[in-house]
Amino acid sequence: MRYKDFETKNYFFMAPIKTALATKETGFITEQLISYYERRARGGVGTIIFEPIAVMPSGKEHPRQVMLNTDEHMKSLKNLINIVHKYGTKLVVHLNHAGRAANPKIVSEVIAPSQVKCPATGQIPRELTKNEIQNIINEFRKNALRAQKAGADALEIQFGHGYLVHQFISKRLNKRNDEYGKDRFLFAKELLMNLKEVIEIPIFLRISGSEFISDGIDNKDLEEIFSIAEEYGISAIHVGWGNACDSVPWYYNHMSLSIECMNNKLREIRKMTKLPIIVVGRMQKDLRFKKLLKERIIDGVVFGRQLIIDPDFPNKVLNNSEDYIRCGSCLQGCLGNVKTGKSLGCIANPEIHENFVVEKSSKKKVAIVGGGPAGLFAGLYLRKKGYDVTVFEKNNYLGGQWVLAYKSPGKLSMKDTLDDLIKKAIKELEIKLNTEVTKDTFKKEKFDVIIVATGAKPFIPQIKGLKNYITGFDFFNGKEDKGTKVLIIGGGLIGLEVAEALLKEGKDVTVVEALDEIGRGMEIVARKLFNKNYASKIKIYTKSFVKKVKDEEVIVQTNESEISLGKFDDIVITAGTKPENELYEELKEEISKVYIIGDAMRVGQIMDAVQGALEVASKI
Repeated sequence: MRYKDFETKNYFFMAPIKTALATKETGFITEQLISYYERRARGGVGTIIFEPIAVMPSGKEHPRQVMLNTDEHMKSLKNLINIVHKYGTKLVVHLNHAGRAANPKIVSEVIAPSQVKCPATGQIPRELTKNEIQNIINEFRKNALRAQKAGADALEIQFGHGYLVHQFISKRLNKRNDEYGKDRFLFAKELLMNLKEVIEIPIFLRISGSEFISDGIDNKDLEEIFSIAEEYGISAIHVGWGNACDSVPWYYNHMSLSIECMNNKLREIRKMTKLPIIVVGRMQKDLRFKKLLKERIIDGVVFGRQLIIDPDFPNKVLNNSEDYIRCGSCLQGCLGNVKTGKSLGCIANPEIHENFVVEKSSKKKVAIVGGGPAGLFAGLYLRKKGYDVTVFEKNNYLGGQWVLAYKSPGKLSMKDTLDDLIKKAIKELEIKLNTEVTKDTFKKEKFDVIIVATGAKPFIPQIKGLKNYITGFDFFNGKEDKGTKVLIIGGGLIGLEVAEALLKEGKDVTVVEALDEIGRGMEIVARKLFNKNYASKIKIYTKSFVKKVKDEEVIVQTNESEISLGKFDDIVITAGTKPENELYEELKEEISKVYIIGDAMRVGQIMDAVQGALEVASKI
């Protein structure tokens, strides 16, 4: 495929997603980071757009961000480039300065074109001096030269997403009175002019197709960017969405957001420029990238999370295989981990940091009790070893609590991932649905190994007088609430998902939570969306618990006093879950090779269950 003066083996690009796999503070590329990118190259992606490199310390977003500010950094980059080139994969170095979106916990001072607060960090930056502006341009130039010397196939400069160049371009963020304010595109032009003086490799620009906010970058601004891009010989435009400070859900492309509005915007952009356009943003959903390519709205597709969950996705698509796992855009591991200081993770690919090694061993017969994510993943990994695996599931469906997850408002995309997992499990494993298992089951049929993955069950607090209620599990399994006034006991993840669903039905909702805040266990973007759209519409009592129910009147103990909340038509209990491990306790007394995984061992997130499945499968 040719994109002006950039040639690559196919139309698949990898997005510059932060991994937090570089060394802390110094930003050196590690062997683990190289292994991560090598795995994606092996999976068939034509071009890797490397994760954001901060051109100087003041522009960093997280402690383990890659740097390229010394020749030693250049050497490690060169090593990475040589490795991905072995697979015929090109590597594009993405350069950025975060400006007001920099992480205030790790930079000495947040700086930007103007003193406009970043809502995501709460920081008001200091305004840049002209000398500092020139210094930043010079650092971009130095980093670009090192990237070129290291053997990079192209550069990508971040012109969007609320970062520094974008901040100069935006009339909402640029309040300067000097020449950089009078001409909001001056910084961008000077930056490209400096790069083109010394750089011979192609240059991409990454932009926000829309920020999805009022007074954001508009079509007139985009047309000016495209005009500048053509003037300076830019090879491709990489379209993303949102703004790291002001429209975080769009920046991370949360699964609950509209796809059609992005498609419509892309059609507008296509009419604005003849430059090649590559696009990111849930492109795997319903394989929409195929339609956009066919209509010639886009010239290439960029995948980020999809290549995290399934590195072989490009090869599978190119070979007309449907044996892939689609990303559900949940953000739990890819964003949630990095935001909390951990390295990249994924709910449906525990092999990001360690590959499952298939060793030669005698064939074993394995029973897995429970067809939730832990059980299915354990079974699939053991099948790789050539073992005979039988999964026993008491329900008439597979998926465990994952089935409840996608029934929550705005989470339907998670069904894509589960459907692909189940399809793979049915193909490779023996599945027995509607099958209750007891310890006697294994007296009749002999197995070498038994894995208990029976999950968790709702925790029901002891509340005096509480008789009529349903659980969050019941609610998402279709058990209907009867009235209009509903009490939710427990304001964690499931509690708030129930609350959102009830609000959409027009119900009057009250939440009682024992902790000092609601939303524990909730992914960060989902929590922001809930707080923005729904929190003000419900009555919330934190640091409180339901003490008793007397004649249908609910009495709550708050931090200060005992109060009555009155009567409710329905009560939904979402006070957490507890392991369902009775079978394991019985089996371990009589059988030596028995393991327990997932929520049955310890209640956690889907990602914890899947990681545990990999670890146990590695031992057996």
